[in-house]
Amino acid sequence: MLEKAGYIKRSRVKAVDSDGTMAEVYEVMVEGRYYLIRTSELKNAVFGRISARIENMRQNYQQYLTGMTGISQISSSGRALNFEFHDGARFTVSIYSLKAVMRSESSFAPVARLPTASSIRMQNHPVQGGQQRLATA
Repeated sequence: MLEKAGYIKRSRVKAVDSDGTMAEVYEVMVEGRYYLIRTSELKNAVFGRISARIENMRQNYQQYLTGMTGISQISSSGRALNFEFHDGARFTVSIYSLKAVMRSESSFAPVARLPTASSIRMQNHPVQGGQQRLATA
C-alpha cells in the first residue's frame, strides 16, 4: 500500500535558474522538503518523451533553481510519473491527477512514497541442491 508523502502543484511565481533566466515551474513537496520541476520538462516527461530533472529550491524573495537532486520519468505501465532522488528516495504521482493539475482542473496532485527494495518481500522459492538460503534483516 502506498502512503501519502506530499503533493505537486503549479507554482504561482517563476523561478530563476543559474543562468538568470526565468522558468515556469511546478512545486513538489515531499516529506517537508520543496523541489521544483520545470514546466517544459514536466510536459515532455508526462508524454513519455524524456525524463524531467527535479531541482533543489532556494527561496530568497524569489524561487531559485539550485541544482539537480533527482529525476522523474513515466512508469513502465504509463499510469504514473515516478520521482527518484539521488538519496534513493522514490515517489510517484498518478498521471491522471497530474494532468488535471496541468489543465488547471485541480489545484494539486497527491504524491505517494514507493516502497524501497528492502521493504519488498521476496517470495518463498524452494532452495535447490547446493544453495543456501540467506537470512535477511
